[in-house]
Amino acid sequence: MSKAEQIIATTTRASRRKSGFLGQRGRIALLTLTMLLMLFVFFTQPDVRTALTSWTSLTSG
Repeated sequence: MSKAEQIIATTTRASRRKSGFLGQRGRIALLTLTMLLMLFVFFTQPDVRTALTSWTSLTSG
């Protein structure tokens, strides 16, 4: 194996290792942010807020 082939193989392995770890954290962060955005949009709708208010008043007495 030539020196260039060794460098290419080492770089490929290192980039695969990095993208695997950071890629997983990136996916989790993206999923978390997406869910927070969806919850924010959902709970700021007037119909949802009135439904939640009436539901909580039923359960609290």
